[in-house]
Amino acid sequence: MRGYMKNIDKIIGSGKTVFTYNDIKNIVGIENKETIKSFFSRGVKNGIFDYITKGIYTLKKYNKLELSTKLKKNSYISFETVLKKEGIIFQDYQDTIFLASDNTITKQFLGVNFRYLNLKKDILLNPIGIINKGNYMIASKERAICDRLYLSANYYFDNLEDIDKDKLEKISLIYNKRVILEIKKILNNA
Repeated sequence: MRGYMKNIDKIIGSGKTVFTYNDIKNIVGIENKETIKSFFSRGVKNGIFDYITKGIYTLKKYNKLELSTKLKKNSYISFETVLKKEGIIFQDYQDTIFLASDNTITKQFLGVNFRYLNLKKDILLNPIGIINKGNYMIASKERAICDRLYLSANYYFDNLEDIDKDKLEKISLIYNKRVILEIKKILNNA
């Protein structure tokens, strides 16, 4: 029991709130997948972890943004989630987290919708304007503007006062001509 609780302390001390088998392997050094399954199973029974979906568990108090990028590889938080957080749009999508991904799919867990929207691979994997928050990746407001325009031509933004115009223009160059032209139009009207 002491070894188990020592491992739980390491996990809680890791700063993570969402875990895969690989995370447990890296944090506490358990190599055997069956042992990790037993570890999680025991943690669920003891009220330490919640089972989310195959191979993903959370602490009772977890970060929804961290969970969103664990549910689907090659994804980062963007679109309306970032735009609302940054005050660029005013409409609130409280129960939905929007992410850029390699396909379009919606997943629902614990009362939250996780909407993954498809970006072309060379855009999705380009790191410009993506911020590493340690446990998840999130678009800068300028990147989120470009992502949204890429999927929704002539999208209306409520407030563009606090954007970095140079950064916005630079990021737009990884998208198609239509997005580049829309960004130029936004910059000329700003």
